[in-house]
Amino acid sequence: MKRKVEEVVKDLITQYIDRKPRMVSLKLSWHDDLSEITISGENLEKKVKYPFTIPFTSFAQGVIEAYEEVYGKLRVVPVSFREEIYENEKVSLDLYPTGGAGVFEVWVTYKEDRRRGE
Repeated sequence: MKRKVEEVVKDLITQYIDRKPRMVSLKLSWHDDLSEITISGENLEKKVKYPFTIPFTSFAQGVIEAYEEVYGKLRVVPVSFREEIYENEKVSLDLYPTGGAGVFEVWVTYKEDRRRGE
């Protein structure tokens, strides 16, 4: 049975979530149907290419599910037409798709770090 794209994304994010990435991005290559996910943060820069197109919705859902599994349920805070924030008392995910450019960025803020002054 074929895995859902959301599960592929979630599994990748879950591998690196304990290293507290600050940004997770999806970049699509329109001319050859490739997708690249980049996970970056302090001492972390991981790029993984996939030989298929990952829809923005599936990417976002996979990232959200991975963070909810570790940090608990997230609530949606609409910011603008294109931007939403998913957050709780521990973490905040700022989702920003730029569809025409084929890029979807998720900026991550860890609130416990901010409280401790890190």
